[in-house]
Amino acid sequence: MSFFAELKRRNVVRVGLAYIVISWLLAQVAEFAFENFGAPEWVLKTFVVMLLLGLPLVLFFAWAFELTPEGVKREKDVDRSQSITPQTGQKLNRLTFIVMALAIAYFAFDKFVIGNAPEAQPEAAATQVSADPQKSIAVLPFVDMSPGKDQEYFTDGLTENLLNALAQVSELKVAGRTSSFAFKNRNEDLRSIAEQLRVAHVLEGSVQKSGVQIRITAQLINAEDGYHLWSQTYDRTLEDIFAVQDEIASEVAKAMRVALLGHGADVQPPVSQNTGSAYNDYLKGHHEANLGNLQGHERALSYFERALQQDPNLALAWAGQSQSLAYVTGFIDTDFVAGFEEARNSALRALELNPDLPEGYVALAGIQQSYDWDWAAAEASLDRALALRPGDTTTRLELAHLKNVRGRRDEAFADIQQVVEQDPLNWSAQRGLAVSLARRGRFDEALRIFDRLEEADASRTSLYWSRGNLWMMQGDYERALQEFANETFEFLQLTGEAIAYHHLQKPDEAKAALQTLISVMGESASFQIAVVYAQWGDADNAMNWLERGYVIRDPGLAYLGTYTLFDPIREDPRFQAFLRKMKLGDQIE
Repeated sequence: MSFFAELKRRNVVRVGLAYIVISWLLAQVAEFAFENFGAPEWVLKTFVVMLLLGLPLVLFFAWAFELTPEGVKREKDVDRSQSITPQTGQKLNRLTFIVMALAIAYFAFDKFVIGNAPEAQPEAAATQVSADPQKSIAVLPFVDMSPGKDQEYFTDGLTENLLNALAQVSELKVAGRTSSFAFKNRNEDLRSIAEQLRVAHVLEGSVQKSGVQIRITAQLINAEDGYHLWSQTYDRTLEDIFAVQDEIASEVAKAMRVALLGHGADVQPPVSQNTGSAYNDYLKGHHEANLGNLQGHERALSYFERALQQDPNLALAWAGQSQSLAYVTGFIDTDFVAGFEEARNSALRALELNPDLPEGYVALAGIQQSYDWDWAAAEASLDRALALRPGDTTTRLELAHLKNVRGRRDEAFADIQQVVEQDPLNWSAQRGLAVSLARRGRFDEALRIFDRLEEADASRTSLYWSRGNLWMMQGDYERALQEFANETFEFLQLTGEAIAYHHLQKPDEAKAALQTLISVMGESASFQIAVVYAQWGDADNAMNWLERGYVIRDPGLAYLGTYTLFDPIREDPRFQAFLRKMKLGDQIE
C-alpha cells in the first residue's frame, strides 16, 4: 500500500482537513470576540500561532493512534480486520461538512449583515477618534532655529494651528496639545515619544527666521521605522505673519490627510485673515495664557489688549481676552460681576466677528457655567465648539467637567477616559481621572496618578489640595494636613487646614486658619468658607456663606453638587433648597 493510501486509510487527511476548517472558524470568532472585549492585538496573534502549532500534533496523533470501540489505541496494536477507520472517516466527513456550513454562514453574516450595517450616528459633539492605530498622529512643538532664538511664541503658535487644523479631521486621532508640548526642547527618541502618546506617526518641524524672511520645514515620520512619509519646506516673508501660519497649517493638514488617510478633503483655515502685527501680539498672549497660572494670564491680558488696539476685529484676541479675564476674575477678583460681564462681552464680540470660532464658544461656555450657572447653555456652547473641532481634547475635558457638575458622572468619566487616551500627559485630565476613580472607591489608583503628577510638576497649583482631599475621603487627616501645607494657592491651603485641624481635635488651629481665610479673601472665598463650616457640622453658618456667595456670584458655587465635603449638611432641607435654586437639585446623583 502506498504512503498516500495509508494516510487516507488512517484518516490523517480527513483529520487534517477537519482541523483546518475548525481552526479557521475559531480564529474568526476569536477575532470578533477579542476585538469587542478590547483585548490587545498580541492575544489574537498568540491564539492563531497556537492553532498553527497544533496542526502537526493533530496529524501525528491521527497517524500513530486509532479510535476503536474500546477507546484510543496505538495504530500498530489494532488488528486491521477489526479496524473501524471507514466508519470514523464518514463521521469526520460529516463533521467537516457541518463546520464548513457554519463557516460559510459566518462569512455571509460578516459580509452582508455586519459589513453593511449602518454606522451609529454620533451625538452632536462626539469625537470620531479613529479605531485604526495607523491613523494617529502627534504634532511636536516646532523648533526655533532662528539665530536669535526669539521666535518661540511663533513656533508654538504654528504648532497649535496645525493641531487645530488636524483636530477638524474626524478620522484622525490627534494627540492633545498638553501631551505634545510635554516633549518641547527634549531630545527624545521618536519611537519612545510615539509610544508614550499612543500614536503611529509624528509631525515635527523647524522655523528659521532672518530679517523678514522665514523658512519653515515640516516632515511626517512613521514612528515605528523612522521612515519619512512626507516633507515640505516653505520659504515666506513675515509681512503678514498670520497669513504665513494660516497657509502652512492648511497645507500641512491637507497633506496629512493624503499621507495618512489616502485621500484629500477640504480643511478650513484654523482662523480668519487678520493683520500681522496684531496677530503677533495675540500669539504672545496665547503663549503666556498657556502657562496655566495666574501670572501668565495677567501678562496675557496686556498682550491681548495690545493686539486689539491694533486690530479690533481680531476674533481670536477677543476670545483669549475673555478666557484670561475669567481666569483672573475667578481667582483674585472680589468683584465677580464686573469681571465676568467684561469677559462675556469679549466672548460675544469674538463670536460676532467669527461665528465659527471654537475658542469663542469655549470662552462663552466658561462664563455660562461659572457665572450664569446656565448649565444647558454652557453645554450647548461646548457642543458647538466640538462640532467645529472634533478632536480638541481641551474642549472635551471642559465638557466632562460640566457633565460632572450636572450629575452625569458616568458620561463624564467616559469623556475623561477618552481625553486621557488621546492626551495622556494632560495634567488636568489625569487629575480629573484620579478624582473620578476615588469617587468609585479606587483610592490606590487615584493616589498613584497623583504621585506621577507630582513627579512631573511638583509646583502645580491645586495638586496638594486635590490629593489632600483624597486622604480626607479616607479619614486620614494627618496625611491630608501634610498635603495642604505644600499647596501654593493660599486660600486652598487655609481651607484644607481649617478642615483637617477640626477633625484632628485641634479647634484653636482650625479657627485660626478659618479666620485667616476670611481676613485674606473675604467674600470672594464664600464657597470655601461654607465648605469649612459644613465640615464642622455648622449648617447655619455654611448656609449663610452660601447665600452670600450666591449674591456675589461666586464661581465656586458651580461645583456645589459634586463636592463631597458638603456631605455633612447635604440632607439639610436648606441645602437641598439651595441646590434647586442653583438648578442642580434634580441632577445630582
